Amino acid sequence: MVLRSAPGLSANPVSPSPSLQPVLELKAASKDVVEGVNHRYPAFRNFSLSVFPGERLAVFAVNGSEAKALIACLSGVEPLDGGTLVQNASVSWPVGTNEAFSNKLSGYINARFAAEIYGSPAQIDDNLVLIRDLSGVTDDLFHRPLSAWPSHSKDALKLAVSLAFEFDVIMVGRISNWDHRGVHPRSVRLRRLFEERISGRTLVMCGNGQSQLALDYCDEGIVLVGGSVIYRGDPEVCLELVKEEARMQKQKRRARVNARIASLLEAAQQSDDDQDASLVADDVI
Repeated sequence: MVLRSAPGLSANPVSPSPSLQPVLELKAASKDVVEGVNHRYPAFRNFSLSVFPGERLAVFAVNGSEAKALIACLSGVEPLDGGTLVQNASVSWPVGTNEAFSNKLSGYINARFAAEIYGSPAQIDDNLVLIRDLSGVTDDLFHRPLSAWPSHSKDALKLAVSLAFEFDVIMVGRISNWDHRGVHPRSVRLRRLFEERISGRTLVMCGNGQSQLALDYCDEGIVLVGGSVIYRGDPEVCLELVKEEARMQKQKRRARVNARIASLLEAAQQSDDDQDASLVADDVI
């Protein structure tokens, strides 16, 4: 297996001993993805997964919604439709996301709410300063309702709040508007804090839409297809498998569409032939 890491961060894969207890465990778990009003399909079915201390696991899927659903369920922010989730450590919500934020409240109030839950009382003020600085917003904007914030600033606040607190297991959702390899001072500071948060801890990351981030920080991956894991191992192999599966599914869809078009054209031609035959018969009569 080829291990890759970002500059300044060593990849240290952990081989769990037989007696080691998983920090996360799914048992016969099921979850459906709901899109629109009537579109529902399985993200995973009768699915079991164990994640051990120190592992760095990336989740890849042809459909990004399936990977997102697994990350959300493992973190506990989304309930399972069936089965059991066992968490034997403190687990973060998916870094880079926060569905609990209220657009009616200011960034300060949203951040303070998180600080009072996940931080210590003595560090609330320091946490709020850190969150505002990491967000890169002015104090004036920080105290305005989120509905008045630009979308990129909201994304920055979600990431800042996610990194402000320490957890045993770091879950990473889809992070928007962050170049983790960037040289801008804010990007560098976010990267350093991210690496500090995951150092010596367990990491589970959505690889869809951020494959380079997953390759830089994860030493193992899983490929989720049709609700089941078809491969667990090298993240680069996972990425290639997902690309190949996507190509195969695209070809199958194209074949189905072409077959449907051919069927419709045949039916239309048959209708025209029948109509021509009827006209000929009328002329004869």
